[in-house]
Amino acid sequence: MDSKTKFPVVGSMLTFIGAAHTALGVVIWATKDQDIELSFWFTAFGVAGTALGVAVIEVERARGHVTAPILAATAVLAGFGLAFEPVSGFLTVLVPLAAGVGGWIRRRNIVTAVA
Repeated sequence: MDSKTKFPVVGSMLTFIGAAHTALGVVIWATKDQDIELSFWFTAFGVAGTALGVAVIEVERARGHVTAPILAATAVLAGFGLAFEPVSGFLTVLVPLAAGVGGWIRRRNIVTAVA
């Protein structure tokens, strides 16, 4: 694939966050420190987060930036999570979101300048 970006930053960060979430779910399950339901949700959303990250990597490589609908959905996810758990792992999603918005703005300005 002819990648339009040197390194897919946003997707890689989301993949890392998802993998860490999955690992934490496994640790919670192995230590039996919390309810099994908590372990399940940590692991399930970790896998979903990793899948989202891999999909975003593909979009970044194909387009050179993360598209606005993906950024909007990520912002809604982070906002919803922070509304219910203000001090939580949802704070980590703000970092790739900020990087994605920055890349989208740069890409938009380049396209506008060329046109």
